[in-house]
Amino acid sequence: MSTTAQVDTDAPPPAPDPGALSARRAVGLVAGREINSRMRTKSFVLSTLGLVVALGVYTLIILFSKEGPTKVGVDRDAAALRPMLTAVADRATDVDFEFVTIEGEGEGEGDRDGDRAEKLLRDGDVAAVISGDTAGPTMTVERETDPDLLAVVNAAVAEERTTRELEREGVDPVDFAQRVASSATQTRALEPSGNSAAEQFALILSSTGLLYFFFIVYGIMLAQGVVEEKTSRVVELLLSSIRPWQLLAGKLIGVAVVGVTQLVLLGGAAVVLAEGTGAISLPTAVAGTLVTMGVWFLLGFFLFAAMLAAAAARVSRQEDLQAVVQPVMVLITTPFVLGIALLSKNAHDPVIEWLSLVPPLSPILMPARMLLGIAPAWQVAVSLVLAVAALAGLTRIAGRMYANSVLRSGSRVPLAESLRLR
Repeated sequence: MSTTAQVDTDAPPPAPDPGALSARRAVGLVAGREINSRMRTKSFVLSTLGLVVALGVYTLIILFSKEGPTKVGVDRDAAALRPMLTAVADRATDVDFEFVTIEGEGEGEGDRDGDRAEKLLRDGDVAAVISGDTAGPTMTVERETDPDLLAVVNAAVAEERTTRELEREGVDPVDFAQRVASSATQTRALEPSGNSAAEQFALILSSTGLLYFFFIVYGIMLAQGVVEEKTSRVVELLLSSIRPWQLLAGKLIGVAVVGVTQLVLLGGAAVVLAEGTGAISLPTAVAGTLVTMGVWFLLGFFLFAAMLAAAAARVSRQEDLQAVVQPVMVLITTPFVLGIALLSKNAHDPVIEWLSLVPPLSPILMPARMLLGIAPAWQVAVSLVLAVAALAGLTRIAGRMYANSVLRSGSRVPLAESLRLR
C-alpha cells in the first residue's frame, strides 16, 4: 500500500484569508525570503568569487596567448630594402611583421649569411629570410609562404623600384608620393567596427554564454526550490496565507534579484579586467551595455523561469525534475547554439536578424547583436515588444500550471490537467 498522500485532483487549493496580506505585501515577503536565503549562503559568495577568478584566468590566457610580431630576417645584401619593408608593413592594418637584419657567423670566413638564415628558419626564430638584390630579392621560407608577407615584400620592392626610377628621371619621390596619396580612394563603413574578428567572437561568446549560463543556473535553482517546497510540504503552509500566483511571482522576483546582482558583479569585474589589461576592446558605452544585458536578463529569466517553475510544480521528487524541464532547457540552449554558429559565421545574415526578433530566442540573440553594434534601433524595439508580449502570455499560462499542480503530490501531474481552467 502506498503511503504517499494524494490530494483530491478536483479539489481547488485552499483559499487564503483575503484580509491577511495585500498582494504587494505577499509578493514582497516571498521575494525577500528568496533573496535572504540565497544571497547569504556560502554557495552564492563562493560561486561569485569563483566566477571572478575564472574570468581573471581567462583574461590572463588571452594576454599570454597574444603573439608578438612575426619576425622576418633581411640579409646584408637586401638590407637597403628594410626601411621600405617596415614602412609598407606599418601601413597595413591587418599584418604585424618585424624585419630584422641577420649577420653571418664567424670572422674571417666567407659569406655565412646563408647558413645563418637556414639555422634561424629551422629553429623558428624567423618566419622568412629576404636576401639578394633589392630589385629582385629572394624570400626563403622553411615550408609555406605567408601570402600577407609576400604581398608586403612585393609592394616594398615595387615602391623601391619606383623610387629609383623617379630619381633617375629627376622627379622628387616624396612629392610624387604626396600627389599619389592625395588621390587615394577613401573608404566609408556603414557599420564601422572597432573590434577584430577574434574580439568579435569573444564578445559573441561572452554575451550569449553569460546569459545562457545564468538562465540555466538560476532557472534550475528556482525549479529545484519549487520541488523542495512540495516535498517538505512548506508550500501548503505558504498557500494557507497567500495565493499561488503571489508565491510564484515572489519567487521569480527574488531569484531574479539574486541573479542580476551576481551578473552585475561579474560584468563589473569583466569591465575592470578588460579596461585594465587591454585584453579586449569593449564598446564605448560600457555602462549602457551592462544595463542592456541586465534588462535582457530579466526578460529572459522571467520568461524561462516561469516555465521552469510551472514544469517543476508537476512533480514531487527531484529525480523526476529533469524529465519535465527538458523541453524548456531546449528552448534556452537553442538560441545559444544558434548565436555561436550563425553570428560567428556572418553576423549580418538575415536569418539571424529575424530569429533575434522572436522570443524565446531574442533574450540571447539580440543582446549579442547589440553588443556587436549591428542591431538597428527598430529591431531592438520590436524584439522588446514581442518579448514583453510573450512574457505576459507565458507567465499567465505558467501561473495556471503552477496553481493547478503545486498542491498535488504523488505521481506527475499530466500536462493537460495542469493547464485545465478552474
